[in-house]
Amino acid sequence: MNTIVLQTDEGAYADDEITSALFQNLLDRLYRNDIDFMVLQPNQPIQESSYLQVLGAFAVEIRMLVADGSFIQYSYISDNKDEVLSIFLDYWERGELPDLNHWKDITGSLTKPTPLSIVTKIRKLLRTKRVPSQVPIDDPALDKS
Repeated sequence: MNTIVLQTDEGAYADDEITSALFQNLLDRLYRNDIDFMVLQPNQPIQESSYLQVLGAFAVEIRMLVADGSFIQYSYISDNKDEVLSIFLDYWERGELPDLNHWKDITGSLTKPTPLSIVTKIRKLLRTKRVPSQVPIDDPALDKS
């Protein structure tokens, strides 16, 4: 059986403590900045997702696991508490993922560059003869070979 833990910056709630009223209360508190985040984490992935979280008011993120051991993280910004509540209830009650077609892939902003990737980016930058005052090591355009 898949159990889920709901975590906030103030503590955790076990699967049997989670209710739709609790989600509503926590989203209200997020909106007022009384808490900073809320994360739903199943003990087994739900359709290859390891967690669903919301930060602030309201950056919703989901992490998808990839067969090679890596992950893809998507983000969606909403100003609608009811929409965010619906996303969380669908995930918790039915194991349904949100439609990620309009979500932004933020994986690149979460992964640390390796020394080799930094050197490769600097070489590519120098080959373009475009030398900025600071080397943009996180420029996705430089990742392309």
